[in-house]
Amino acid sequence: TGTRNTIVAVIDTGVDYRHPDLAANMWVNSREVPGNGRDDDGNGFTDDVYGYDFAHNDSDPVDDDRHGTHVAGILGAVGNNNVGISGVNPNTRIMALKFIRADGTGYTSDAVRALNYAVANGAKIANASWGGGSPDATLATAINRARDRGVIFVAAAGNDGKNNDTNAFYPANYITTSDNVVTVAATDTSDRLASYSNSGTSTVTLAAPGSSILSTLPNNRYGSLSGTSMATPFVSGALALLWDQNPNWSYRQIVEKLKQSVDPLSSLSGKTITGGRLNVAKLLGATPLSPPVVPPVIPPTVPRTDTVGGRVLSATFSGNSPNSFNKARVTFNEPMEPISFTTGIVSFTGPMGNFSAIAVTPVVGTNNTQFDVFFAQRTQPGKYTMTINVEARDRFGNRLNQNGNGINGEANDRFTTSATLTALGKVSAMASNLPIAIPDGGSAIVPLQIVRDGGIADLKVKIYIEHFKVGDLIVQLRAPDGRIVTLANRRGGNGSGYRETTFDDQAATDIASARSPFAGKFRPEESLTSLIGVSVRGTWALIITDTQLQDKGRITAFGLEFTTTPTAAPTLHKLAFEEQVESERDAIISRFDTATISDFREQDTVAEEEPMGHGTRRLLGEELVTPLPVLNRKPEPVPFVPVDSEWQMSARRLLLKIAEFEEKTPEDFESVER
Repeated sequence: TGTRNTIVAVIDTGVDYRHPDLAANMWVNSREVPGNGRDDDGNGFTDDVYGYDFAHNDSDPVDDDRHGTHVAGILGAVGNNNVGISGVNPNTRIMALKFIRADGTGYTSDAVRALNYAVANGAKIANASWGGGSPDATLATAINRARDRGVIFVAAAGNDGKNNDTNAFYPANYITTSDNVVTVAATDTSDRLASYSNSGTSTVTLAAPGSSILSTLPNNRYGSLSGTSMATPFVSGALALLWDQNPNWSYRQIVEKLKQSVDPLSSLSGKTITGGRLNVAKLLGATPLSPPVVPPVIPPTVPRTDTVGGRVLSATFSGNSPNSFNKARVTFNEPMEPISFTTGIVSFTGPMGNFSAIAVTPVVGTNNTQFDVFFAQRTQPGKYTMTINVEARDRFGNRLNQNGNGINGEANDRFTTSATLTALGKVSAMASNLPIAIPDGGSAIVPLQIVRDGGIADLKVKIYIEHFKVGDLIVQLRAPDGRIVTLANRRGGNGSGYRETTFDDQAATDIASARSPFAGKFRPEESLTSLIGVSVRGTWALIITDTQLQDKGRITAFGLEFTTTPTAAPTLHKLAFEEQVESERDAIISRFDTATISDFREQDTVAEEEPMGHGTRRLLGEELVTPLPVLNRKPEPVPFVPVDSEWQMSARRLLLKIAEFEEKTPEDFESVER
C-alpha cells in the first residue's frame, strides 16, 4: 500500500492539493514557513509549500484546468478513507509542479525548470502526461541530469495513433538517449491498444489502461477522461509502490523489473518494447489474481415515477480558437445519469473521417442536465456531425426518447447534430510613406488603413526600426477600436534596433529575454489575443515612443498580417448596453428592498481569472490543443455576495458590467438614436 518514501512529481497543470482525496498524500515542504514571503529553506523559491507554479512564477501550484488533478488521483488518491477513489499508490507523496496554463499549453523552458525543481527537492519519479513540438536540447539535458540523480521520467506516448519509431514525439522519444525514460501507451476498455494511442517497438516501453478512467477533478469533483495522459500515472504510481518496497534499488533495477512484469497482449506485440500491459501484482512479486468480475451497471435505486426517457434540447460545438472545435456541450430536458453518458455512446464524423470522443463530463451546477463532450482538436474546415445513441439514460434508467412518442430506445431516438467549421482567410498590408523619423524624446505614429472585412483569428505585426539606443523605445499597436497592445517596453538596452522583426504569439522567444538587434520572430510584451474576434477593418497604428533624449532613429517598415474569420465580433450598442445594465440593476434593487437579514451572509469571492500565455507542449488527456494565448485581466473581487446563487451571479454580472461601461469611450459604441 506504499510507505510514503517515494516522492512523485506531477509536472502538469497543477494539482488541487485541497481535494479531500488528495490532501493527505500531497508532498509538503516542511522546511518552508507558509505565507511569510521568505525563502526559508534557501532553495531559491519563496513559500513553495506544495511545489511551485512555473507558468506564472508563484508559489501556488493549484490546478486551474483539471488535467493535473486527474493525473494525480490516478497515481495517488488516498485509499481506505471512504471518499471517492483510491490511487495506484494510496499512500504516497505527490509534488505539485505547474508549467501548463489553463489553455492547455506551456513553455518547454518552464517544464525544464519544473523538472530541475523536482530533482533538487527529492522526487524520485517525474510524471509527464504531455508532449509535442520539436526536440529541445535543454529538456534533454534536464532529463539526463535527472538520470544522474537516479530519477525516473515517465512520459506519455501521445494520442496521434502514430508510430513513435518513425514519427518522433517528445519528450517520450528521449527514451532513445536516456535509459531513465519510461514511455507509456494506452489500452482501451477491452484491454487492447487504444486506437488513439501512439506506439513503437523501440520507443514505447509498455501500455497501461487509458480509456474512460475515473479520477479526481478540482473542487472536490470526480470525472472520467481518456488518453495516454491517464495511462502514464498508472505506471508512475506502480513504480512508486515498487520503490517503496525496495528503497535501495537503483532506477535501472526499478525499470528492468517493470519491463519483466508486464502481461503480454497480442494487440501490443510488435507495438511496444515489452509487448505488454502493466501488471502491478507481478511488479510487486505477488501472486497474480484473476481479473475481478465486473457487475453490470444497474440504474440508481430511485422510485420509478417516470417511464419516458430524456431528449436532447441542444448541442453546441466550440473550440479553443475561432478556427477549431474540441468540445460539444449537450443540454437535456431532464437530469441524466452520468454513468450512462460515456464516450462509448457518442460518435463523430468530420471532413477527415470518423473520430471518437475522449471524455464526457457533467457541467457543474446544471444538475446533470448539461454535459461537455471532449474530442481531440479539429481545425480542418467543413461539416462536423455528432451522434448520441439511445443508451444515454435518465436517472430512472430510461433510454432516450428523442422523437417524443413515449417509446424509449427506438432507432430514430438517436440524436444527431452538425456544425460547420469555416475556412479562414488571409489579409496583409504594409504602411506607405516610410521612413519617418522618431522624435528625440517624443512619439511617432504610423497609420495603416485596412479596407477588408473579417474577424481576427490571428495577428502578426512586422516592423523595421533603426535607433541608436533601442532600449529607450516603447513599441505599441493601436487597433481601430482604440485598444492598445504593448509589443515591447524598453527592451534591448544599447542595441541598434528592430531588424525585420515579427511579433507573433506563437514565436519561441519572448522579446523580454531576447537581445538587440532584434531579428526574426518574438512573442510580444502583451499578448495579441486581446484582439481576437475584433474586425480588421479600420485604421491601425504603430506607436513608437522615445522615453529618453539624445538618441535618434527612424521607422522604415510597418506591416500587419491577419488570419480572419468571415465575421467579426459584434459591435457594442451603447443604448442596448445601458438598458441591459439598468434592467439588471433594477432587478437587484427590487429583490434587495424585500430581503431580510437571513438572506445574506459574509463571504469572500474572487472573480474568475482568465488563462494566460502560450507554449509548445500539449496535454495528452482530454484534448490536444494548439497554442492560444489569452491576455490576463483579473477583475477586482466582488466584496458582497448574497447567499442565493441567482443573486450572486446577477450581482457580480451587474458590477462587472458597470465597471466595463465606465471604461468605455465614445469610439467603443456605434451611433444609436434614442
